[in-house]
Amino acid sequence: MSKEVCIVWFVLFSSINLSAQHNLSFILDMVHNNPGEKPYTTKYNNPVFLKEQGFNGAVTHWHINCAITYDNYKKGIIKDKEEKKWIEQRANDIEQKIVAFHNAGIAVYPFTDFIVFPRSIWEKYGKEIAGKEKVTGTGGSDERARKPNIQNKRTQELLIAQIDGIFKRFPSLDGLTLRFGETYLHDTPFHLGGSPIRDGKIGINDHILLLNILREEICVKRNKKLFYRTWDFGYNFHTNPEYYLAVTNQIAPHPNLIFSIKYQQDDYHRMTPFNPTLGIGNHQQIVESQSRMEAYGKGAHPYYTAKGVIEGWPETKYEILFGKHCFTGKKNSDETPRGIKDILSTKKLQGVMTWSNGGGWQGPYITHEIWTDLNTYVVSRWAQNTQKTEKELFYKFTESLGLDDWNADLFREIAILSIEGVRKGHCNSYSWNDVWWTRDEFFSAAANTDIIHDILKKQLQEKVMAEKAESSAIWLQIEALSKQLNCKDTNLQEAIRVSCTYGRIKYQLIEQMWKIMMAEGCYQQNIAINNQEIEEAIAIYDRLWKEWNLLKQSSQWCATLYTDMAFRNQKKGSIGELVNTWRRRIYHN
Repeated sequence: MSKEVCIVWFVLFSSINLSAQHNLSFILDMVHNNPGEKPYTTKYNNPVFLKEQGFNGAVTHWHINCAITYDNYKKGIIKDKEEKKWIEQRANDIEQKIVAFHNAGIAVYPFTDFIVFPRSIWEKYGKEIAGKEKVTGTGGSDERARKPNIQNKRTQELLIAQIDGIFKRFPSLDGLTLRFGETYLHDTPFHLGGSPIRDGKIGINDHILLLNILREEICVKRNKKLFYRTWDFGYNFHTNPEYYLAVTNQIAPHPNLIFSIKYQQDDYHRMTPFNPTLGIGNHQQIVESQSRMEAYGKGAHPYYTAKGVIEGWPETKYEILFGKHCFTGKKNSDETPRGIKDILSTKKLQGVMTWSNGGGWQGPYITHEIWTDLNTYVVSRWAQNTQKTEKELFYKFTESLGLDDWNADLFREIAILSIEGVRKGHCNSYSWNDVWWTRDEFFSAAANTDIIHDILKKQLQEKVMAEKAESSAIWLQIEALSKQLNCKDTNLQEAIRVSCTYGRIKYQLIEQMWKIMMAEGCYQQNIAINNQEIEEAIAIYDRLWKEWNLLKQSSQWCATLYTDMAFRNQKKGSIGELVNTWRRRIYHN
């Protein structure tokens, strides 16, 4: 071989290797349906669309672990006809869906809650498999919650039978995605179960045992992929590096074993540190990224998350106290990871899982996926080529929308403004935060009671309310920019404009809510209150709700509205309850 040919081959080989280094292995999307509700209607359920977008796998919400009969363990163990019929129908449906995804070139890693068994199994073996601890994280399905004891031999046997049953019934399945942190049984009427992991340090042993069983049965014996989600509650596997390493260091690495981790040290919340379990240990990892955040509008209004996921949120420049969601007053070192690009050098990051849809409960429900599309596109395309910057990918997205340079810049300004417009509305920079005070389609005034007292005690109310006013101003700017935007697609243009107005109304409402919550704090502490200011706040509050309802009536592209109720339609502790209390105090006293 000539010297010239060798050089050509070397350059070609090097370029191929270099290219490979910049493409993560797993580009996955998940549609997580609301528990107990009709599945989402979305293009992200279409495997052909996923393939076109560069995805190579899907984490499907099919309850595949509930679609087997356990005949491989004991023939005819499920005797109830309705129970067996439901299982068989589920299995047939899943089988057809797997074919469709594979025909499109998309691998399938169904999402499962572990450990769940059919009612018939529990009736026969319940005493042998049940643990003593209470099941948490059931989302209201407590009546069918059961705590399996993974240390019991029968539980282990049935778990192995479950894995065997899944891959015998669906032999072409590419792997599984496991969740142990929560167990939702709303859509599986004949199944019972819950997490086998015990709380506290003792849970480390449960994880090690469970992981070793699954690693052997899925990764080794069947050469299938296992995505083990670390999500849980408390300072445990998901958030605690010591706990994470205590588990994973006891598990031998395997090319088919990947740990799946949310990018923040908590749930998908602002004022939260970057997850310190990312980029450490001996195992492959993928990062989970929610495209329409359940606590911040669910895509009903602009909220650009991809920049924060990749590069880090603005607030992560500073040290944030985990669990309190507040600043410590210190700046993070330059070496502290803030976004997923900062852990590339560790070689642990092997992919992303975008949650294009889902997370949380109920609404808002959207009719246009523009903000979902933006966040999903940028994060997934970055994973396809990590040399690309967030900004480059953003403008690739605007190009796909057919926007010219001027309008692309307007659209980017809207997106960038939404980052702090959301944080400064939902959170505060001066005290600690209950990040769940508003989520899904609900507002809980009671969740902020102690925070308001802290603000008043430290005399921070002027700063906090100035920040709320700033958020409202940002959203007025967003709305103004949207009215200047020109899109070739008239439906897209209307959807963007309506969503921006939706956001402006929501955050102006939140500003008034904080005024009323602050007044309630003063009232409870016998601090003087200007009743006229409260009257004005309530009047603006009422006007904004009317405007919001008119917006909903005006366009098919307007998302469903929030309610004035607390989480899951509770009246107690809601903003509506508090406002009505103040109506009575002002107008009836």
